[in-house]
Parts: sequence; structure tokens; C-alpha cells
Amino acid sequence: MKTTTLDLAWLLMAISFTYLNYETFNIFYGVLGFLAVFFIHLFINFHNNYMDYRHSTDKEYREKISTIGINRESLAIVRKWMYGLAIFPLIIGAFLVYKTGWITLAIGVAGVLIGLMYSAGPKPLNSTMFGEIVVAIAISQLIPIAYSYLGLAGTGKFDSSTAISVILVSLPNTFAFLCAELSNGTCDLEEDLKNGRFTLVSKVGKTNALNLFKASWILAFLLIPILALTRVVPYITLLIVLLYPNIWDDLRPYLKEQVKTKTYPLVIKAVSKFSVTYILLIAVGAMIKLVMAVF
Repeated sequence: MKTTTLDLAWLLMAISFTYLNYETFNIFYGVLGFLAVFFIHLFINFHNNYMDYRHSTDKEYREKISTIGINRESLAIVRKWMYGLAIFPLIIGAFLVYKTGWITLAIGVAGVLIGLMYSAGPKPLNSTMFGEIVVAIAISQLIPIAYSYLGLAGTGKFDSSTAISVILVSLPNTFAFLCAELSNGTCDLEEDLKNGRFTLVSKVGKTNALNLFKASWILAFLLIPILALTRVVPYITLLIVLLYPNIWDDLRPYLKEQVKTKTYPLVIKAVSKFSVTYILLIAVGAMIKLVMAVF
């Protein structure tokens, strides 16, 4: 449930972005899109936990790390919840496709397939070196594009230029989420290897993964001044640079030791702090523009 709170943040970012550029947003379609994404996210979380538990061979992982094992849930109950949750996005998604067209279908299918492929199939994404990158892009790019398209549905204003703008606006969050995925990979490295998952971290080594982690954070912060100066995002987003020392303090313990229960939550806290602040500043910029337009 905790991971789904960001779905609402992406909706706020899409609303702010479309108002900044087009002064409109279809809130009805946007809210329905949020509900669909929310239930898809829950379904995929259930599915990933289910598949990881089924594929695991390490007893310690099954009993002490897996959510299913810790809560002593039967796989039959997990399956019932999983299939039950799938009903809601199917109904909402079918309505949105009927109202807004095939692009909604394409985005929805792409998102669900990536989610399912993350832990299912003969070669799940979480067992390859591409898993971290694909997930970071899917979460931070695909969802905002879907919301923006739904918000502009029927206006004729969503085109390739708009899609590129959404991608650029979302890019700082993409690098921040890559950091979250890398931190997860470094903390779970031993368990992943025991269960036959050869992630990006296992391929490049923990030291190189930590260097990539630091580089991704630097890029996340450096991109915002570039986007502000090129007027892709409001100038007020430059204030996020003031957050850099605070976030770096949050990350220091993780860089010293990579422990899932101890330092990984600090990385997630830093990523959430960065992304939410960035999105709120974009929203403030949109409100300032609307107020100035009135006067």
C-alpha cells in the first residue's frame, strides 16, 4: 500500500504540467486513471511477491524476508486477492479506452506487461541486469505520460512534443528512482544470488553500483536547473537545490553499509522527499501562473 502513494504524486505532476502548458486538465479521466493505476499497482505488488516466493529456493528468504512467508499466508489466499484486484482496473481501463482511444490501451498494456514480466516468465526482469532500469523508467515515466494523455484527452493537444516534454519533466524522478532500485539491489545482493537472480548490481559489482548510485543522484539534481533555464519546468523548482545537503545526509549511512532493514529505508525516504518536493514546486509554479493570468 505504501508504494501506491506516489501514484497520487504523479497525478498532481500531470495536472500541474498540463495547466502550465495548456491551462486545462480533464479531472474526471485523471481520477479514473489514478484509480486504475492504483489497483494495477496493488495487483502487480501481489503478483511480484507471489512469483518471488514461488521461484525462491532459499529457505531464509521464504521464512524471514518474503512478505508471504513472514505473514504465513497461503498461496491460495494470495491468488484470490491478486485476481480480485485485477477486476477493478479491467473495468475502469475498458471505460477509459472506450472514451479516450487506443493510446490509453497501449500505455495500459505496456505498463501491466512490464509489471508482470518483472517477476514472471522463464527470464523475469528482476533476474536480469535490465530490471532496475526498466522499473525506474516505467514508474517515473509511463504513469505521468498516461495521466497527461488522459488529462488532455479530447482536446487534440497531446502530441509527440507533449510526450517529450512529459519525459523531460519526469527525468529527475527517473534518476532518483534508479537510485532506489540500485539500493534495493545492493542490499539484496546475497539473497538475489542465492535465488538465481543476476541483477545489474551482481553484474557490475557492489562498488560500481554505489558509484552509479551517487552519479544518478547528482544527475537528478543537476537536471532541474537545466530544465528550469530551458523553461521546461518553472523557475521555482530551482529551490530544490537547497534540499541537496539534507538528502545527502540521509544517504550517508547507506553508502557506509547496505542493510535492507537499516539503511534502505533511508534511501526510500530521500527519494520520496526529492520527488514529492520537486512535484510540489511544479504545482506551486502552475498556481503562480494561474494567479498571474487572472491579474
